[in-house]
Amino acid sequence: MKKMIALLSACLITAASFAFDPNTKVLKAFSETFSTATNVKWQEYNDYYSVSFTSHGTLSRVRYDLDGNILSSTRYYEPSQLPLNILTRLKKENPSRELFGVTEITIDEQMIYLVKMFDKKHWITLSVDSDGNSYVYEKYKKI
Repeated sequence: MKKMIALLSACLITAASFAFDPNTKVLKAFSETFSTATNVKWQEYNDYYSVSFTSHGTLSRVRYDLDGNILSSTRYYEPSQLPLNILTRLKKENPSRELFGVTEITIDEQMIYLVKMFDKKHWITLSVDSDGNSYVYEKYKKI
């Protein structure tokens, strides 16, 4: 009986040493990339993990696959943090509108900016690519 318990214990220890928790890879990838993150909140889904956090004052959300690779990221920030070429182009093309906020979305190698702005009558969201090309994504009348 003692031999059976010893053998069973050895098997469990061996199996535990080879056990794999995909969360370990994801946590390692996250902590290496976002070492200064605060207010970290994780969500687990069937085939990916999502983490919301603040880094350098910017609210962000990143989705990781089970191996710790970034699938997509979303960041929310002030228009003044846009790349200068985009910021100056938006101000030049929309002189009567005030810029309000930015949602930056990256999926694979593609990045777009959803830029909220307003004038006296409307709230407008422009979709802007990395070259500064834009189109009206949504537009609402103010009440």
